[in-house]
Amino acid sequence: MSDRRRILRGVAANLASIATRIAVQFATLPIFFAAWDAERIGTWLIIFSVPAYIALVGNAFAGAGGTAALAAAREGAMERARSDFRASWTISAGSTAVLALLFAGSAMFLVPSLLDRGGAVDIMDAAQAAAWLALYIFATSQMAVFDIPFRVAGRYPDHIFLYNAASLIEIVVIAAAVTFSESLAVLAMALALTRCVAAAVIFLSARKAAPEIFAGERAGQGQSMASLWRPSLAFMLVPLVFGLNLQGYLLLVGAAFGAVMLASFVATRTLTRLLDLFTNLTYAMQFYESGYLEGEKREIQRRMLATMTLVTLAVCLGFSLVLLATGAWLQGLYTLGQTYFDPVTAVILLFAASLRSLSAAPVAVLAAGNSHARVMAIYLAGSALALFVAVLLSFAGAPLPLLVLPLVVAEASQLVPATRQALERLEWQLPEFLAQTFAKERLGDIRQLLTTLRGKQ
Repeated sequence: MSDRRRILRGVAANLASIATRIAVQFATLPIFFAAWDAERIGTWLIIFSVPAYIALVGNAFAGAGGTAALAAAREGAMERARSDFRASWTISAGSTAVLALLFAGSAMFLVPSLLDRGGAVDIMDAAQAAAWLALYIFATSQMAVFDIPFRVAGRYPDHIFLYNAASLIEIVVIAAAVTFSESLAVLAMALALTRCVAAAVIFLSARKAAPEIFAGERAGQGQSMASLWRPSLAFMLVPLVFGLNLQGYLLLVGAAFGAVMLASFVATRTLTRLLDLFTNLTYAMQFYESGYLEGEKREIQRRMLATMTLVTLAVCLGFSLVLLATGAWLQGLYTLGQTYFDPVTAVILLFAASLRSLSAAPVAVLAAGNSHARVMAIYLAGSALALFVAVLLSFAGAPLPLLVLPLVVAEASQLVPATRQALERLEWQLPEFLAQTFAKERLGDIRQLLTTLRGKQ
């Protein structure tokens, strides 16, 4: 596959991934409410929330292992690439199996305490659902780790497309399960078995795409395992940080101001976080494509960092101006006029989202070399500290804009260390980076990128 075709397919796959997530989020709740009562839906959401996070463990090992295996394969060291893949596969399977069993065992004791004994949901049904979701966790981790062979073969878009197809099929599975049964266990079983079939399909496709990484001599796995733990943990920290910065402030605003203001805050935040669609796309493309760079890799990464920083600044500024100009109208349309658009709160949320977007390029540079563990640890600590400050502000009776202001500090705790470490890795001084970011050569890089995306030579 040529570089241009891989890039075009990568963009298409990541755009499809964004569309799939939106479709799943908007389609599933109406399906649930059309067939089940609120108590049953709430119970399912509580039980399913933990597996949804634990399943991301597989993504972490796939990210770190894929980076290491691809680098080894590009250097011609296929034995080490096989070792990195096998080590990732072993650690992912073992760790998620343990976590899945712990979840299933814990659920047997915790589920009864969450349910009313005289309620509509049977306790044993919920416990059985948790047991099936343990299988769901394990199957999901296997789906993720088979991304590694696709990356080695230069066909990572194929894995993204297959993963998205499985997610879309699950919408149909959910609709069928809740229509013909009110059992949580039946729904969990259907989703778990669907994931098992999807894992098998992706496994067979991975073997076909990169048979050389499954068979042949391998280097010792001990060294691979030792080198993959830190970057894997870094990848696992990302959803935890997002949980703090998303759900943490949602709960805090609800507790401090009540349901009415919370509804307005959530609506405003939803609009501002549309910028994350751009952030996710640019990060994914830079992370994946960095593994295929040839020639003067450091110089190319410098150009990528400067160019994407300039593009991100332009997109963030343009998006912010448009949203501030039309936000009141858009939010009124989105919520049928039942919420209030606060421009001050919107400015703070947009600033935080812009900092998060600017972090994508330097974090991608580090993650592409499995060197982002320290940055993610600082990001987690900074987000936790910022949320703690926000809690103190809520006790002091601070208004909403002041209450969410610590979000800016949380996002800066990622941008500042990520930029500093990325510049150190590229042996670049900050004044040089800033000068190159706004140099006229960046316009040529942007034109070249657009030419590639249009499919012109």
